[in-house]
Amino acid sequence: MTETGGLLYLKEHTSCYHYSKCILEGFLYHKFQVGEVAEGEAEKNSILFVMEGNLEVFCNGDSLPLSAGNMIFFQKGSMYKIHSPEKSSIVVALFENTIQSCEKMALAQLYSCVDVCGINNIYTLEIKYSLRLFLELLVIYLEDGANCVHFHEIKLKELFWILRFYYTKKEQATFFHALLGHDYEFKRLVLENYRKTRTIKELAGICGFSLSSFKRHFIKEFGEPAGQWLQKQTNSIIKFQLADGDKPIGEIADELNFSSLPQFCRYCKKICGYSPGEWRNLLKRNNKKPNDN
Repeated sequence: MTETGGLLYLKEHTSCYHYSKCILEGFLYHKFQVGEVAEGEAEKNSILFVMEGNLEVFCNGDSLPLSAGNMIFFQKGSMYKIHSPEKSSIVVALFENTIQSCEKMALAQLYSCVDVCGINNIYTLEIKYSLRLFLELLVIYLEDGANCVHFHEIKLKELFWILRFYYTKKEQATFFHALLGHDYEFKRLVLENYRKTRTIKELAGICGFSLSSFKRHFIKEFGEPAGQWLQKQTNSIIKFQLADGDKPIGEIADELNFSSLPQFCRYCKKICGYSPGEWRNLLKRNNKKPNDN
């Protein structure tokens, strides 16, 4: 809270057409209680900054502890689960359409800066001093109710400038490796639509490409054939869903568009050598995971 007791003329701000109570792109501030769990699918590209406490983060089959002073990136469509064993607080930056020409060019220029092979789905970076100051002031704004859409757009642009000013190109490239490529819009279309389709041909059509052109473009941007990439995404979702011990296996099979439970069981046996039940038990034991194929 500011020394004046909060934002001046708050009613004037909240009555503005551009004031939003639900931030779709911009910043959120959240305080976790002891034992609190947050999980779901990332609807936007997201950067999670841990301001206080410690978290346990799970994303697309990977897991890691995350302490105050560090940050991670979730790509749109990622399946995540965050557990807070103690009181913690985070700032989350949500972005997609606010990435304009300047930011897209900056991301494209990072493409050749690092070999992303072997990098985990989630990669941590330290919150450096300059970024920490930005976030601390931002928290004050957010707690005081500063939710103007234009304000959030400006602060997102400032965030990306800070990252470019104070982080090496290798650090940026490794952190944002899932977004990197020559064609940001193509990647955005794929990530936005691949869960809505069942075949590569359907995905190509919804993205506005012929099948052959889509396959060529896909390999150029993602570094692997579309079929291979889509299977990896399915496998990651299966691992995430099976890690939830309360979710019925049949429900997981339905959500992933398998025609029947036996077909789902055969698929799991084929890709990792385990039935869904065996895979779930393996995930529970000491965080061990079957090998990916």
